[in-house]
Amino acid sequence: MKFSFGEVLSRAWQITWKHKNLWLAGILVGLMSFIPTLVSFLFNPSVASFTDPSDVNRALPSILLTNALVILMSIALIPVFVMGMAVPSLGTIRVEEGSEKLNFGELIKDVLPYFWRILGIFLLVWVGAVLVVMAFLACIFIFSLFTMGIGALCAIPLFILFIPFAVLVYGLTEQGVSAILADNLRFSDALQRAWELLRKNLAIITLMSIIVYLGSIAVSMIISIPMMIPMFEFILNMGAEPDMQSVERLSRNMILWTLAFSPIYAVFQGIILTFMQSAWTLTYLRLTRSPKLQALPGTVEAIT
Repeated sequence: MKFSFGEVLSRAWQITWKHKNLWLAGILVGLMSFIPTLVSFLFNPSVASFTDPSDVNRALPSILLTNALVILMSIALIPVFVMGMAVPSLGTIRVEEGSEKLNFGELIKDVLPYFWRILGIFLLVWVGAVLVVMAFLACIFIFSLFTMGIGALCAIPLFILFIPFAVLVYGLTEQGVSAILADNLRFSDALQRAWELLRKNLAIITLMSIIVYLGSIAVSMIISIPMMIPMFEFILNMGAEPDMQSVERLSRNMILWTLAFSPIYAVFQGIILTFMQSAWTLTYLRLTRSPKLQALPGTVEAIT
């Protein structure tokens, strides 16, 4: 099967740029992801305020309660992230089917019948991946206990295996989501379809994972540079003797800068998420059916 990475990536960017309302899903995900950080900043006591161990003991209930709340809020945001994945993917399918205009509200409404299946794919694959990683780390820990820590050192090269493992997990999740949205498959059928595509097109999906995710990470790092300004100031003052107040000031400034740049960062995250989901959906469509290479209105069809 002939698969053109250039055509898929170009088409994904055409869709991303032409249908800017698809960014809204990623923007909402980006803004809501800052809520746990804001809660932690507002309610966690200042580390620099602890002048003796008794202060830590008195503040411990508040710290535990705040951190538990942050964890619960992060878990509650998983369905929001799932919707953020599904809306651009469904929008890409609609464009490939010939739609020239996309209504964001209608896309959200149309995604709802697929929501629980998509959430199931996401949770099953990622929870399974986390359990595998935890079992791997537990084996290394037990082995290191019997070898006085030497086993842990010997196992360090094995951590490189996490990279291809993460690639496979990403690919399986994205192809499963696309199978549900594009072909309205049941949960088990979508997972089986995703596994078959992964097994038969391992090189294509692996390379697409590397391109999409490494590219998105690189862009996110560039966008995050302004948020690192307080860190640069801290590095320039490293000659002075560090104290808890300076560390606390750095932490506070980092959080404030992050929150200040959060709207801008959320817009870029909306663009990146739309492009990523569009690329993955197009990958599924190209691997399962004949492509419909119809240029979007106002765009020039990419030459690959």
